[in-house]
Amino acid sequence: MVSIAELTKRAEKNAILSSCCGFLGEVTLTDSAVIVLFAGVLGAGDMLTMLTTSVLPLFNGLLIIPMAALVMKYGSRHLICRVLIVSSVAYFFAASSPWFGAARIPVLLGSIVIFALSVTIFLAGWFPLLDTFLTRNARIGFFSRMRFCHQLSAVLFLLLCGLFLGVNPSVEQLQMVLFCAAVIFCGRAFFISRIPEFPTSESTDLDFRTGILLAAGNRNLTGFSVYLFMLNLSVFGTVPLMLLYLKNGLNAPGNGVIFVSSAALIGMLLGYLGIGFIVRRWKRYLIFPTFHGLYFLLNCTLLFLPSSPIAACAVAGVILTAYNFLIAGSSILASGEMMALASPGNKVMAMAFSGAFSYGAWGLSRLISSFLLGSEILASGWSIGGRHFSHYQVLLLIYSAAILFSSIFLVLIPAIFPDEKYLCRLKRIKP
Repeated sequence: MVSIAELTKRAEKNAILSSCCGFLGEVTLTDSAVIVLFAGVLGAGDMLTMLTTSVLPLFNGLLIIPMAALVMKYGSRHLICRVLIVSSVAYFFAASSPWFGAARIPVLLGSIVIFALSVTIFLAGWFPLLDTFLTRNARIGFFSRMRFCHQLSAVLFLLLCGLFLGVNPSVEQLQMVLFCAAVIFCGRAFFISRIPEFPTSESTDLDFRTGILLAAGNRNLTGFSVYLFMLNLSVFGTVPLMLLYLKNGLNAPGNGVIFVSSAALIGMLLGYLGIGFIVRRWKRYLIFPTFHGLYFLLNCTLLFLPSSPIAACAVAGVILTAYNFLIAGSSILASGEMMALASPGNKVMAMAFSGAFSYGAWGLSRLISSFLLGSEILASGWSIGGRHFSHYQVLLLIYSAAILFSSIFLVLIPAIFPDEKYLCRLKRIKP
């Protein structure tokens, strides 16, 4: 007879392996220099290229709540395995888009849209699936290990891609990278199927309307979700914008841009590894505002990159490493808070409700940026105080101002300004 401890250990191992395969594929197709270069080689402009990086988080935000209703009806494991087949097929179509001639851009964008929709359904069931075997005390440690491992796999893959692609990668080389990533992505479904099933007390009797109202009525969860929305709206457009700035604004070599992308992922790797250390030594009411202030400082620093493409890549790589360290640490803290604040008996809808704010702001940040890059408003840049700022730098100024403004919403974080109900939940007693 296998003990619960052994089953839990097996579940954690397979969840981490699944995350490594899935995250590597997601990053390569939707959030790396590979897709930026691929879309550019196929003829997409800045606006469409930025749009490819915004579709996945935007869909996650807009559709995760109705997708959670499907999870409540059919079960997370049942739905996850089926939608991952769809997302894998869409991935292969995206990699095949150059073979469609004049329709290559619509095929690429359409494939990414289908992929994003499928991954949104997956995401709605992923956290509830993890919640079946993760205890409160194990969450931060598990999320740190899981995200460290999947970040490491993505970093190593993209570093190898940078070496393989060279300065001026061809369409065929970029396709090979995407096909390889698509094959690895298929491992997500395989390892999820190996996660043991655990008994759960989660109620599935709530209907969609009741679940939403219960989640929205959770004041602590709602307040924290609003803060996440404002923060993510301000910070998640910076990295893809900088990749475009280096590639098109400063004419940096293709492999240089990929190495910067890899450096940014290394920052996330360090963040996932280091956040556990920080949480053990700092109180959370200090971590959130400190991270917020550092976001602002780093974003402002990116306005003053050297004019030399090589030097700019080096400086941007260092800054984005630190920037993504903050993003990784924030995501671990957010996941732990979200699962802790979700009302018992309504975990699926509560986590989807919070995720809608978080992921929606992530995608909206990039969507707004893509339209601004393609608009006449920023076409020639702005002159401020006798200095001319390019349209890329103007967007960085807007991001910096947004981060400063969003600091007002720190007052909504229960860990900083706790109420009686929050304190009772931490002590596991009824208010």
